Amino acid sequence: MRIGIYGGTFDPPHAGHKKYADELKERLSLDKLIVIPTATPPHKDRADTSSAQDRLNMLNILFEEDDGVEVSDMEIARGGKSYTYETVTLLHGIYPDDELIFLLGSDMLLSFHTWRNPDVILSHVKICAVTRSNDINEEELQDYVEEHFPENKGRFITCEFDPIELSSTQVRNAVRNGECVEGLVDEKVLKYIKEKELYL
Repeated sequence: MRIGIYGGTFDPPHAGHKKYADELKERLSLDKLIVIPTATPPHKDRADTSSAQDRLNMLNILFEEDDGVEVSDMEIARGGKSYTYETVTLLHGIYPDDELIFLLGSDMLLSFHTWRNPDVILSHVKICAVTRSNDINEEELQDYVEEHFPENKGRFITCEFDPIELSSTQVRNAVRNGECVEGLVDEKVLKYIKEKELYL
């Protein structure tokens, strides 16, 4: 199988997350996409993060009708800060004979050499950099890989998308300010946010 790994805070999961998931499944010919919300993101420290359980519940709602998507609680269950090398090592053990592709934004790729144990990550998965900003082009990404990972450059691929001008921060701020967020998040996710009084 060809399996995509899509991690993030997803606080909350919004229309952009769903669009990327749907398009990546098709463009990378994925048999399965595993969506993994982080427990405690190592690169983020916010006081307004909703609970891990709420984020997991919202993802399950968002993808409940997608047969090719599995929402995993592996990082939440492990607890503590979420490091990618631990997650992909675990997934490689579960799917030793399958091709694993870790998805990340192009902006995150440019700091990949600073992550914990990047060589361990590359030994288990390929990296697909999603270019979603007109500021970072494919040539820049290739130069970065050539500089930092010349022996593993075959482990990197890119997927170019039209930028989606939407972030979870925008959604949280809009909810907090009483603004309309219809169309920015799934209707059922929005209902959950309202019922749980999140981000207020």
